[in-house]
Amino acid sequence: MTAGVFAALLGGIGLFLLGMWLMTEGLKLAAGGALQAVLESWTRSAPRGFLAGVLITALLQSSSAVTVATLGFVNAGLLNLAQAVWLIIGANVGTTMTGWLVALVGVKIDVAALALPLIGLGMLGRLAFRGRSRLFGAGQAMAGFGAFFLGIGVLQTGFATLLGDVGHLVAGDVTFVSLVLALAVGVAVTVVTQSSSAAIAIALTAAASGEIPLSMSAMAVIGTNIGTTSTAILAALNATPAARRVAVAHVTFNAAAAVAAIALLSPLLWASTWLTASFNPQADTPAILAMFHTLFNLVGALVMALMGSRLIAFLQRRFVSEAESLARPRYLDPTLAPVPALALRGLVLETERMREAAFAMVAQRRRAREAGTAVDEGRLLPLGRAIRTFIGEMSAGPLPDAVADALPDVIRAVQHLEELERMSVRLRLLPAGMDAASAGWAGLRQALADSLEGPGADADALEPACTRLIEATERAYQQVKTDLLRATARGALPVGQLDGALDLADAFRRCAELAAKTHRRLAPWEGHPDTAHEEAQRHTAAE
Repeated sequence: MTAGVFAALLGGIGLFLLGMWLMTEGLKLAAGGALQAVLESWTRSAPRGFLAGVLITALLQSSSAVTVATLGFVNAGLLNLAQAVWLIIGANVGTTMTGWLVALVGVKIDVAALALPLIGLGMLGRLAFRGRSRLFGAGQAMAGFGAFFLGIGVLQTGFATLLGDVGHLVAGDVTFVSLVLALAVGVAVTVVTQSSSAAIAIALTAAASGEIPLSMSAMAVIGTNIGTTSTAILAALNATPAARRVAVAHVTFNAAAAVAAIALLSPLLWASTWLTASFNPQADTPAILAMFHTLFNLVGALVMALMGSRLIAFLQRRFVSEAESLARPRYLDPTLAPVPALALRGLVLETERMREAAFAMVAQRRRAREAGTAVDEGRLLPLGRAIRTFIGEMSAGPLPDAVADALPDVIRAVQHLEELERMSVRLRLLPAGMDAASAGWAGLRQALADSLEGPGADADALEPACTRLIEATERAYQQVKTDLLRATARGALPVGQLDGALDLADAFRRCAELAAKTHRRLAPWEGHPDTAHEEAQRHTAAE
């Protein structure tokens, strides 16, 4: 291969990738918040998620952009696994639009006549609408389309020269080795360029010369579908377990589509040729390959429709993080909801587990804050929602008096624990010199430790013990507050530090009170909740 041919191919790939980037980023700007709105609102069912993936990818001309955006939304908790899976399946079908652009426009017309005006008009638009983001983005997208088509033209010229020189290497009978090689080339080009669209364009423009057998070109197209999974894999390396599950689903779908396409290679090529000829009697290789690309992705979507629910259920049990494990109920069996006594026992056990996790989290967050590290938030909220949902299912039917009396206490305990999680985020390192401003800090820290430990198992002494914990906490807080205000008045404590110190003292107080109140609400029902009816009647009206 001469240096000129190599330069043409390299330049053509570069122009194509530049055009894809300009198009994708420009269309994102032009769409404003539409991409996020579609991802959030159009994915409530599998068909809508699939359609959203098709339309967004056909518009942006980048399944990689949609995949990365989907992983981001999954990381943020805006999409669940099922929604994300169908969005990505749709994105794989939508990316076939690139092949149709190349086949029906890129290799059919004088690309320079189309590309150069688009680049010129698009860049003029960027200059003219610099202060208006949507029009600025539309101009950039137009310039991107121009660079896209110009890259295709350069690739056509380069491949025509290359295949004229080395066409004998791919001519002749198609062998198993040649098909595997074509598949590997498709994978490699996609991984290197990180763009299945670029790889498809390369494959179709190379096939347009007529020198490469149709079956080898089809195998290269299949390879691009396999190679595009590298984007999801790379994006999910440091992502949440939920995003990793989406990445595995993406790989599984593309692998299933590739296996189906290889197994049905001859029938699919025949169907692609027949369908293309039905609307284009002079059907050429690029158009047939574009149809083939669309068909085998649709076949993959059909396979996923048949096995998708089982795959999603399987993946839900994989890559489970500590936070997700905590959020999943362990004792709330829906089949027990119609049996109130048994359901109450599971409900109390689950709330106890939530309490243990919340109290451990308070201690962990104190250590993390004192070490100056970040803390995670919202870990207990999903478990709280699950407990409330279970209570709603229990309440759908008649309840014995003991169970009916227990539910308000359990609900309040869950509310205290959720508030404790939110409040514990305010715990942080005591500023230097703050201990000297008040002797009450030690008492406040001890009050929190005592409240987390609890009043003990003596049910008769429960109410007085919880009251003593709350009163001790309040006394320590009031001493700290009074000392801080006096220190500020004397000039010993800068005014700028007063608000932060009072907020910290209040966080200690609120965490200690919430812990004590949780014990007071939950303790009567621990052990044997069905026999604690009398004790509960004394404590339900407390607080």
